[in-house]
Parts: sequence; structure tokens; C-alpha cells
Amino acid sequence: MKLSAADCLRRGWTNLSANWELVVIQWLESFLFVALLLLGLLPLFLIVGPDAMGGAARELEAALHRLFRHPQALFLGLLAMLAVWLLAILVHCYFQAGAFGVLASGDRQALPGLPRHRLLFRTFSLRDFLGWGGLYVWRFLGLRVLLGGLAFLMAMIAMGWLILIAVGGGTWGAPAAFGIGCGGVLPLLFLALVLGGWFHVAQADLAREGSGVRSSSRRGLRVLGQRLGAVAILFVVALAAGAALSIVFFPLSAATDFLLSGAPRWRAVVQVLLVFLQALPNTLLAMVLAGSLVALVRSELAEIRRKPEVQTA
Repeated sequence: MKLSAADCLRRGWTNLSANWELVVIQWLESFLFVALLLLGLLPLFLIVGPDAMGGAARELEAALHRLFRHPQALFLGLLAMLAVWLLAILVHCYFQAGAFGVLASGDRQALPGLPRHRLLFRTFSLRDFLGWGGLYVWRFLGLRVLLGGLAFLMAMIAMGWLILIAVGGGTWGAPAAFGIGCGGVLPLLFLALVLGGWFHVAQADLAREGSGVRSSSRRGLRVLGQRLGAVAILFVVALAAGAALSIVFFPLSAATDFLLSGAPRWRAVVQVLLVFLQALPNTLLAMVLAGSLVALVRSELAEIRRKPEVQTA
């Protein structure tokens, strides 16, 4: 049975509500990921010195002198930063693999079609989560490497477009530069949206048995081409809910800045708490989108498998 976008959304919500521990785990993992990224900057911070963080020109100049005066320390600092950042990406892929493994197993365990009772989707256990993470972590890492390569290619295309604008403006004048800019911005924006949609759909297929980077990439393109409307609706709903959350939290942040303007330490503490609080519903939205995409991909896979049977009959 082919599911509509609303059916996928309901099924994804039911799946996540049955395995609600995923939200807490992913919420904590987001802060671990940020902490590892900041930890990777620590060696360079120690080389440069805390005085350079003030932003004054003299301190920044002195920091640059210290960097280039000790090239070996700079090289080791950059190497340590890359190692810690690679560890952060690997940890993120591990948690993503565990979460999608639980969501896929929950969707597979429940009866196909419209969402039913949430207990049919209940598959979470810490042992299974860690097992799915260890089983599929390299798939998720490989897909992110592929995404990075495609994003780099898009960046090169965008750079060439900007150079073409500058050359066209210098050769034919401002109207030509404006025309080149308007002619290129829409295709680049479309490619960026397609790349983002393809990545999320392909990621939803990675936790399937027999899948892989190549297989999920092809299936992501196929599902995106056949169900572009459903994918777009799911993303629009998630973005609209995220914008609504930002609107809710913005007055709280503004009130904190106003009421605690004379107490910078307390203001910083409250701002950090607000960041923690806002991250929780944002994680919930991201996981609902993930569960909905898993339901969409699995319904399309079932439809593909059903069609040859119907043709044979």
C-alpha cells in the first residue's frame, strides 16, 4: 500500500513515540558532537594563547607570529584537530546508525499500511541500539563522505559561477552580470535542495538489510523522483514546526537579555539552559522526519516488490 505524506508522518510519529528513548539519546549526542568539535580546537587555542580571543589587532598579529614561528606545533595542532573532528563524525554516524536501525526495525515489525497501535512499533533496547550502530556505522560514514564530495563539487560550480559573474560584469557591464547571476542562482538553489533531499532519503534506506552506500544512493534518487511531492511536504512540515519553535523561544531569549543585562554571568547561564531546552524539541522534530522518511522508503520498496508479482499474475 502506497502511503501518502500524511500517512508517513503519522507512521513516523507512532514509531518514534513507541521508541521515545531515541529522542533523549540523540539529544545528548548532539551536545557530545559539539563538545568534540570544540575539543578539536583546543590544541590550536593553546598554541595561539587566550589573549588572541579578545579580537584586538595587536593580539591577533602576535598570535599569527606564534603560529608561524612554530610550524611543527601548528602541524601537530592541525593534525590533532582533524583526528578529533573525525572521531566526532564517527561518533555521530554511530548514533545515527543506531537510531535508524531501531526506526527501521520498528517500521518492519509493525503491520504495513496505515499506522496502528504504537506498541506494534516497540523495538528499542540499548543492546539493539548499540548493535545497529556497530553494524551500520560505516554505511553512514560512507554516505557522508559521498555527500561531502558532492557538496565540494557544488561549491566549485558556485565559485565558477561567481567568477563568471565578475568576468561578465567587467566585459559586458552590470546588466550582463545581473543576467548571469539571475540565470545561475535558481539552478544552484535547486541542486542544493535536491542534494539535501536525496541525502535524507538515502540515509533512511541505509538501515535496510542488504543496503549500502551505492544501493541507498540509487534508491534515494528513485524515491525522490517518484515521490518528490511527499518528500517536499515532509520537509516543509518539519521546517514550519522548527520555525514555530524559534518563534516561541525568541521572546524568552530576548527577555533574558533585557532582564539580566546587568548580570552577564547569570544571563550566560540562562542562555545555555535555553539552548539545551530548545535542542530537545528540535531533536524530536528531526527524529519524526527520520521516522517518516523510513516509512516512505519502506512503502516504496514494498510497492516495487509488489509490481513484478502483479505483472506475473
